[in-house]
Amino acid sequence: MFCAQSCPQDGKTEIIMKTESVFNKIVTVFLAASFILTAFASCGNKEEQIKENEDKNEKTEISLDEYTIVRYDRSKESIASKTVEIRNILREDFGIDLAIATDWYAPTNTPDPNAKEILVDMTNRKESADALKKLEEREGDAYIIDITENKIVILGKTEFSTIRAIDFFIENYLLGSGEEGKINIMTMETVVRDYTAVMTITVGDKLDIDVEVISTAFAVPEKGYVNVMGYLTQANRAHYPSITELKYQKNEKDNGKLIATFCLGDTPVKGGPNTQACVLESTDGGATWEIIARPEEEIDRSIKGISMAHIYELPAKVGDMPAGTLLYSGNSVNYSRKSHIAIWRSFDCGRTWEEYIIIAEGGGTKEGVWEPFMWYEPSDGYLYCFYSDDSDPKHDQKLVYKRSKDGVSWSDIVDVCTFSDPDDRPGMFVMTKMGNGEYFMVYEYYGSGDGYVYYKTTKDITSWDPGSPGKKLEVSAGGYTIGSSPSCIWTSAGGENGTLIVTGKFEKNGDGKHRMFVSFDYGRTWDTMENPLPYDLENDALNTNRIGHSAAFFVGSDPSVIYYMNTTDIPETGRQRIQFARLKIN
Repeated sequence: MFCAQSCPQDGKTEIIMKTESVFNKIVTVFLAASFILTAFASCGNKEEQIKENEDKNEKTEISLDEYTIVRYDRSKESIASKTVEIRNILREDFGIDLAIATDWYAPTNTPDPNAKEILVDMTNRKESADALKKLEEREGDAYIIDITENKIVILGKTEFSTIRAIDFFIENYLLGSGEEGKINIMTMETVVRDYTAVMTITVGDKLDIDVEVISTAFAVPEKGYVNVMGYLTQANRAHYPSITELKYQKNEKDNGKLIATFCLGDTPVKGGPNTQACVLESTDGGATWEIIARPEEEIDRSIKGISMAHIYELPAKVGDMPAGTLLYSGNSVNYSRKSHIAIWRSFDCGRTWEEYIIIAEGGGTKEGVWEPFMWYEPSDGYLYCFYSDDSDPKHDQKLVYKRSKDGVSWSDIVDVCTFSDPDDRPGMFVMTKMGNGEYFMVYEYYGSGDGYVYYKTTKDITSWDPGSPGKKLEVSAGGYTIGSSPSCIWTSAGGENGTLIVTGKFEKNGDGKHRMFVSFDYGRTWDTMENPLPYDLENDALNTNRIGHSAAFFVGSDPSVIYYMNTTDIPETGRQRIQFARLKIN
């Protein structure tokens, strides 16, 4: 949760924001709506004190006329542009034209301790160093706004948190401030306002998960066309998100970037969909997103569009593809006659793509191949592609995989789930590997007209006992189940056995709330938690049936951080968006 402490001493006002458990892991604070909202956070004090302390907040004013904005000489471009935003607001709203300089040149190479300065990022000033020491005392990511007699320090532990600090300074100190040329300096004891939706979810009595609903990566416009890398599309749905954090890039500065994909569907055309594949990049921890590429069907241009895709970064060399190569496995289809699963690859962090191979082919709607999922297995050096297969006439649908040592020559089909009853239809394979060495997979299992999410485990990735359906995902107390479109992730954080999370569409339960399933014993027993990216299946004015469909997870470099994307509805509009959140396990 983001929290603030006020420590007025020696003429200073300090605001520190961090992620930490609320109310000693007892009370669940759920104060988020579904988009970027105002939220309140409490650190160790009772909820009833919040309003009282807010009312007692005092404001003083200082004039900025004699200040200079100074930023770290090597600040990232995102921080530098935010620094310019501070200057522009002061110029337009306050009539003050402050200079911006880097710490190397301003005001001289030897800093003047008496100069009045707004210090952004980790400058060479003593005040920045003092603020950093305070941040280093805090667990996890954090940021600080520290006010001294002649310095205003705006600093975060990371690029992302520094940007958050700048946003907080702009929204709470500059906008809506006092007299012309002066800004409000606030003394806050308990309550801060944060620009993003924040919540802490308690899972039973075992775990707190802090959640930031950070951004909407893409939203379907109300009307008109969307220009996607030169392609104009009348979008009506956004779905099938997938996400990864770059970890294996040769150029170290690229590691830590978030690369995501989603499928953008436009007005259906005769013979099949005209779905577009979109690749997104975030360099600030998911706060902002940019479409950087649009992989296209190159091998068979008679098929329109790419859908049902999965993004994957190779952790090791496969054939002539080095570690760090991005793979994009997708399904191209003309529903009336043909489908195939192909793999695109990128050697420049997702900026350009080459469709280099088709690994599976099928027919149209009832004989197609769908929904690939990539995995590199270090124990045997194979690259695996799991997918749903309608092309076998002996089965309504089955789950299978192929594997390859070089990414070019692929094995024959190996069955994962094959059920002989024509009403039994397994699909939408997603897998994670757990700390006990087991592979855990989820899939949707439609039989006798009804569908539920099932799961299976194995210690051997090549052997799944194809005739066994595994177990139905359910918690009998409350009647919680999931209907379709599952996703799963395991992380070592959260206890001796780590944390396993499963989500999906059509969560079925007694209270009508969307829930995720959480296990602390490798899937043997389950708890539930509220879905931090909720959605309303009835709010689907475009009738796309894609809201809540096929969410995506990825564990960050910090195992306590899980990235989460889902297709949700935009309230009161019936349109869709791809939302992004960070889950922090305490």
